[in-house]
Amino acid sequence: MAETLVDIRLYYAELIRACLEKRKPAPIPEKVSLNDLLSYAKTGQISYPIFSSLIKLDIDEEHADTIRQALKLSTFRTFMQMGAFTEITNALEAAGIRHQVLKGAIIKRDYPSPEIREMSDIDLVIYDESLDKAAKVMEKLGYKNHGIIKHHMIFTKGNDLYVEVHWCLFDESVGHSQHLYFNDFRARRIDGKKYTYEFSHEDFYVYLIAHMAKHFFETGCGIRNLMDIYIYVNKYGEQMDKEYLDKELEKCGIRDFEREMRELAFIWLDSRDCPEFYENLFAYMLDSGIYGKGENGVWGQLAKETVAGNRNIKVHYYFPSIKFMKEKYTWLNKAPFLLPIAWAVRGVCGVSSKTSREHRQQLESTDKDNVEKMLDIYHRLNLNFRK
Repeated sequence: MAETLVDIRLYYAELIRACLEKRKPAPIPEKVSLNDLLSYAKTGQISYPIFSSLIKLDIDEEHADTIRQALKLSTFRTFMQMGAFTEITNALEAAGIRHQVLKGAIIKRDYPSPEIREMSDIDLVIYDESLDKAAKVMEKLGYKNHGIIKHHMIFTKGNDLYVEVHWCLFDESVGHSQHLYFNDFRARRIDGKKYTYEFSHEDFYVYLIAHMAKHFFETGCGIRNLMDIYIYVNKYGEQMDKEYLDKELEKCGIRDFEREMRELAFIWLDSRDCPEFYENLFAYMLDSGIYGKGENGVWGQLAKETVAGNRNIKVHYYFPSIKFMKEKYTWLNKAPFLLPIAWAVRGVCGVSSKTSREHRQQLESTDKDNVEKMLDIYHRLNLNFRK
């Protein structure tokens, strides 16, 4: 583990705590570059807590001006998003459309100030068969309808408001069992409302972790997720039913993932001693930006194919097991003897697929020690999303 990344981990914890505690942080350590602090904060979408602490230090005017402008923009965006959140949910309620706001717009309210927790978009789910009706409500509010993209509808207003309207809580193309789990209606109607829903504290936390796990399995995810865990558990941990949480996390196949991420969140932000596994995990997440990198998708799939200490990594990548191949080529269920043909089809398709090329390049360019380090992370987190 590079010593500089350890220093960044420790100093980021100091900057974030200083923001939460509304105090001046300790000076920047000699081994830590201000530019690195700014860069990682921007790509990880944790600029506000980092910048709001750094601006209290004696730094050069050029950097100070950049930070002040970024803080103004972030604060303005939060103001716009929170206003839009209220306007949209009120309009959907008035139109009699059952709906629920998700993720960032909800957890923002659990931070000491909502601007501390940045978000790129407002996510909400529409229940029943009301998508067309919801689209008309959004358009009436002045949003541009960009249509259906993947598993949601996209709406924008100006340069600062981006809204994703979903019709299910978890995309089936990522994980079938998780999709079925969240299709089992768990939300409750908000007091005083007829059509506006929310999760209990426990169910929100399960959804928060499931969404994080999905990103981590597919491409990795950033350290802002650790902030969310730290804030949420500190605020609601004693109130939540731990037996229920363990049971529901187990149903989603993310109990090990939650345990390790919660441990890392508190190691990091409480500045506890950090074992090597968690140093490696933090460094990987720090480098992953906010939603990960396409090339990182190779690790989750390889972890499903291998066991700890396995040395035949490339064999497993180029010639996956029939269990793995059946997930994509369902015709193998009836004709497993055609596995070599499925391998050939996969290879041909991989040549023209950008994602496959990224995965292959990542595997080929990563040395043996780092491959084993990455697989150790994914094996220990024990994620097994299946289509």
